[in-house]
Amino acid sequence: MAETTHLYDDVALFGRDPAPGLLDVQPLLDGDADTPARVRLYWRSADGTLRVEEQPFYPFFLLADIRLLRGYPRRRFRFRPLAGNEHFRYLVVFESWTAYREALRHIEQAAAGAERPPVYQINAPAQQYLMQSGRTCFKGMTLDDLHRLQLDIEVYTESGFPNAERPEDQIVLIALHDNRGWHRVLDIRDAGSEAALLRQFVDVLRERDPDVLEGYNLLAFDLPYLQRRCQRYGIPLQLGRDGSELRTFPASIRFAERTIDYTAFEIAGRHVIDVYFQVLAFDVFKRDLPDYTLKTVARYFGLSTRERTYIAGTELSRTWTEDPDRVRAYVLDDAIETERLARMLSGSAFYLTQMVPMPYGQVARTGPAAKIEALMVREYLRRRHSIPCPQWGSQALGGYTDVFVTGVVGPIVYADVESLYPSIMLTYGIQPRTDRLGLFQQLLRRLTELRLETKRRMREAESEALRRELDARQNSYKILINSFYGMLGFSLAAFNDFEAADRVAATGQEVLRRLIQAIQQAGGQVVEVDTDGVLFMPPPDVRDEAAERAFVEQLGEALPSGIRVSYEGRFKKMLSYKKKNYALLGYDGSLKFKGSSLISRSVERFGRQFVREAIALLLEEDVQGLHELYLRYRARILQHDWESVHDFARTETLKDTLENYLADVAAGRRPRAAAYELALRLREAGRPVRKGDRITYYITGTHPNVAAYENCRLAEEWDPANPDENAAYYLRRLDEFARKFEPFFTPADFRRIFSPDDLFGFSAEGIRPIRRVRAPEEVFSSTPF
Repeated sequence: MAETTHLYDDVALFGRDPAPGLLDVQPLLDGDADTPARVRLYWRSADGTLRVEEQPFYPFFLLADIRLLRGYPRRRFRFRPLAGNEHFRYLVVFESWTAYREALRHIEQAAAGAERPPVYQINAPAQQYLMQSGRTCFKGMTLDDLHRLQLDIEVYTESGFPNAERPEDQIVLIALHDNRGWHRVLDIRDAGSEAALLRQFVDVLRERDPDVLEGYNLLAFDLPYLQRRCQRYGIPLQLGRDGSELRTFPASIRFAERTIDYTAFEIAGRHVIDVYFQVLAFDVFKRDLPDYTLKTVARYFGLSTRERTYIAGTELSRTWTEDPDRVRAYVLDDAIETERLARMLSGSAFYLTQMVPMPYGQVARTGPAAKIEALMVREYLRRRHSIPCPQWGSQALGGYTDVFVTGVVGPIVYADVESLYPSIMLTYGIQPRTDRLGLFQQLLRRLTELRLETKRRMREAESEALRRELDARQNSYKILINSFYGMLGFSLAAFNDFEAADRVAATGQEVLRRLIQAIQQAGGQVVEVDTDGVLFMPPPDVRDEAAERAFVEQLGEALPSGIRVSYEGRFKKMLSYKKKNYALLGYDGSLKFKGSSLISRSVERFGRQFVREAIALLLEEDVQGLHELYLRYRARILQHDWESVHDFARTETLKDTLENYLADVAAGRRPRAAAYELALRLREAGRPVRKGDRITYYITGTHPNVAAYENCRLAEEWDPANPDENAAYYLRRLDEFARKFEPFFTPADFRRIFSPDDLFGFSAEGIRPIRRVRAPEEVFSSTPF
């Protein structure tokens, strides 16, 4: 275990109790009306042993008006007025969960029709305990101190995606792997039956006794599937450290513009971490992953080995029949790569857990604004101060993004205004007007100091292990630092302040205006501005990296005191498309993409591949290569030259029930859709289908403009020996992908490049990509300042 240092002395940031080694908090929710509330605490001792203890706990909420409890038995609660005049000014505590829940029902009736919420309630019991006690999990520990176990299952199915409701879709393999060097693959052939395999899984997991259960898509597939198969056989899925079964509840999580509904799982004494969510969180900022499959992500991070076994999803069941040992190797490789990904991506959430009063699993699935609010509410409670109610309204201003040059340009320098919004808030003292204790500024300043200090220590660290630990720490601080601005403009945040958020955004726009002007006046050309950074072509006399760095440092002189600009990278070429959508070609030949307008993950695989290859050629201004690429893809489509059906199939998730879909279609609220029509056919054939299932399909027919819902088949029905996909339709799709490049050529040149050869053939002579540049005066007249 890591040494406990002065780090934990900051009570506002780490809580008032520095006790090390707390692994998990298990609220004991069962019992009759008079049973006092208690929690079970799991501790890791200095010698590595597990210690368990129970403590009393007092459920609580904050109340706007104590008169709302008139008529509720006075002996069943205690209350205390809080300092200040904010909306929630009474702390109400109870000795039992029953009394707590009854009081909430009483208030709901008493406050019926109230315009403002009467209660500030923390729904997670473990979070209540951590706030009340001032403790947090994992103090004095490193990520390696946790016993982390990875889980991956394989299911045999005769057709389509596995469905736990179908009796024949059995779990045949369960791979278990941990960060202590142990692994084991449980096999239905050895167990004798699926029921015996499931019992063996429960026994082995309890025997290994991990602190954390990790998996890839664990919450959407592996755990729900295990749970339903156990229910089929009446097997208790008793994975808790106390022998209890899993607890589930509906939840949702948001990653940028994407919201995912899922079932959350809680296991007593253990944390559940879905590494898939960590990957999505990573890509919110990077926007660089081709897709989110485990294999692709592992390759992206360089975590795959040459010995790794690969099997296409559609081939798993056939391979199990013909070569089951190959599937055993495959499922174990999945678990191994999951551990490597978790080790790389979990550090930030781990160290956030040392600060935020939430268990590890909750930290990993909770948005950033909620973490800041939890820190502030904990300290307000410690200092017995009233808490504000969220303000009504909305933010008027946002980050400034614009494009001033489109086309192929270069060389490119990327200059980033370091922590733009946090720096503005610190420099100008911006905070919520309802933060009477000044905690917003205190926490933001302290986190910034800690991050700078940790980055300095990271540079000086002599061991790679220490550097990794410090990097994870500084990144946890960064996540919180970058969340303060978002909380200001979040409508549900207790300490929101839309005017303060607008002031931050307006100041950020002014900073970028100064930066743009400084670049233009020095002879550079701004290509794109993106909230807190600028991509630009440097002046002609700035010819190498050293000169670029010096130029960026000089730009900082034009910015207000306290605002710093940093050199973030250099690129040989840039394909500038539209706001927040571009591609960058590095001097090493690597490509980076930003935005979904150029490459969307939702389109067919061949379309993504075509666009990526076309961008690479366009960046090199290889017009002949573009034409040949187009012809090559046309030939593939016409000749049915596919590696698998997944090259041209689409996969969609059913986001609604089939009943709701049919009702919406009947009411004219939505058109018919291929995925849902196929799901209806599956149901008619006796195969259960539910919301959240994925349907992979392709288009049949002979006309390019067929109605997809009338001409679709399941991917599993495609026969490479007798291909029936609609070549005319997929040629039309190819032309749709090609039209993304229309802005970069004249209409005549575009038609020549992306058309089949005629009798005269094709010549790239005289064809050049178009570059469109806005004049400096147009740039400044259009900026929103």
